[in-house]
Amino acid sequence: MTANSAQIRKAVIPAAGLGTRLRPLTSITAKEMLPLGPKPAVQYIIEELHSAGISDIIFVVSSQKPGIRNYFGDSTCDGQVRVSYVLQDVQKGLAHAILQAEDAVGGEPFIVALGDTIITSRQQTSPISRLIDAYSCNPAFASITVEKVPMEDVYRYGMVKPVAQVSTEAFEIDGLIEKPKIEESPSDYAIGGRYIFASEIFDYIRKTPPGALGEIQITDAARLAIADGGRVWCSPVLHGERRYDIGNFKTYCEAFAAVCMLDAELSQSIVSAAKDSNI
Repeated sequence: MTANSAQIRKAVIPAAGLGTRLRPLTSITAKEMLPLGPKPAVQYIIEELHSAGISDIIFVVSSQKPGIRNYFGDSTCDGQVRVSYVLQDVQKGLAHAILQAEDAVGGEPFIVALGDTIITSRQQTSPISRLIDAYSCNPAFASITVEKVPMEDVYRYGMVKPVAQVSTEAFEIDGLIEKPKIEESPSDYAIGGRYIFASEIFDYIRKTPPGALGEIQITDAARLAIADGGRVWCSPVLHGERRYDIGNFKTYCEAFAAVCMLDAELSQSIVSAAKDSNI
């Protein structure tokens, strides 16, 4: 198998979840539309995708969350990115959400960027660009952004099993496990909310049985692909980068402050407010 040569033009953003941990805020607006500094959270994700050459964004949304469609319409980034929408009105897990975008993807390799996961970066090359490189430069069925996490926190994440010793470069894995016990985790590298898949992933999703709570997990679908010989490469989050899951109030506040600190003017306001509050 040779390295991939197909250009990646499309990205799927799953955004149908109801954000129950952020109520009552999410009773007013979708969690992906909550502000981080001057922009909605998902706007940062779209800008990162656009900077890496993505020209088509496919939102997976619920009919109960019209705010995303009302805000973006059918294009964004000054008309340079086309935006379309598919529905997931029954919540059956991340893999099920991705499956709803099969027709819109149209048989091409594609990115999945979780709509509630922000990665701030001071690196010259963005995490998405490095993820694309990991997919394009290797014989990959999929590539995944990963980050190091404390071992005591592995039960919160999908964890990957590296084939060999890990460096700061892309590395291959031969296994994934969803939210393991500490003693069962194959590494301290957690899945970081960004993926690239060959279109064959949809076939594996259809073969994947539901797990806990009746949900179909993308880690289980990827594990089936690995068992069939599909190769998966990981691109790690680097020094000067940080991933934020805005799914609860604590992490949302952390993400808000982090994004503001990257802006010269807003950072001064954050520092002043912290001083005035004796934080």
